[in-house]
Amino acid sequence: MRNISSKGQSRLALRATLAFVALAACFAQAPVMAQEQGKNWMREYVKLRVTERTMAAMPDLTAAEIEEMLQPQIVGGTVAGAADNPFQVALLTKSVANNFDAQFCGGTLYKANYVVTAAHCSDFVTAGQVQVLTGTRNLDGTGVRRNVLSISIHPSWNPGTFNNDVAVWKLSTSATGITLASLATADPAVGTSLLATGWGALTEGGSFPINLRKVSLPLVSRTNCNDANSYNGQITTSMLCAGRDSGGIDTCQGDSGGPLARGSVLTGIVSWGNGCARPNLFGVYTRVSQATIRNFITGIAGL
Repeated sequence: MRNISSKGQSRLALRATLAFVALAACFAQAPVMAQEQGKNWMREYVKLRVTERTMAAMPDLTAAEIEEMLQPQIVGGTVAGAADNPFQVALLTKSVANNFDAQFCGGTLYKANYVVTAAHCSDFVTAGQVQVLTGTRNLDGTGVRRNVLSISIHPSWNPGTFNNDVAVWKLSTSATGITLASLATADPAVGTSLLATGWGALTEGGSFPINLRKVSLPLVSRTNCNDANSYNGQITTSMLCAGRDSGGIDTCQGDSGGPLARGSVLTGIVSWGNGCARPNLFGVYTRVSQATIRNFITGIAGL
């Protein structure tokens, strides 16, 4: 944690406030700007709202640090194989024909016609605006784009704190022949290696992969994730953290909503975090074993 004088703290607070105001204006205009520029506005919107969440959690960030947060960081990882989280799906903007350009979040196939993802990937779209890509590891035009019948958001989802960050999408057709995930009923021991996958950003400057990527992340204790040099009390019982104290490996922009799994067991849902792969600033995930999270999912999609 920084050791800063009261005057220095006031200056940082002022810079952070000014940056927050600028970001809020950008956040409000993201859909319009992205559409005007021919970008995937859904991807831009998700990225900005995760940044907004982090700023609220860490108000002492400088303007320079906030600007850095908006840029994807290099994260460790390799190309995922067929057996690595085979239940991973991509959430797509329906109006964008190219899968690579359309992808804005990830998800997990829990039933043949139900996908579990993040609420922050879901609460600003309608079922008719999106599709789900199944049956592929690549955003190269392969796989099947499936329409969505309904989107259900956790009733206690809080977009300010990102608490209860979970949603369930019902597909119009079933994705058969694909391994499905089960839901965690308990968390593994701290330090247990979990597998995260996604098509999120790889390098500084916004490079995104066509091939699905994977990274192994150790589970972090809530105490460690909540201490003063990390998230300082912002991690609720509906969240869990994964990553290394030293940083260097993490999920990143574009991975939101995707799985953090132990084998075929969905343990976490990519939710938020300060930047990507920073020391002591772990990735934050929706905690699937929490009764309020698990019961919501099963209440929509069944056991």
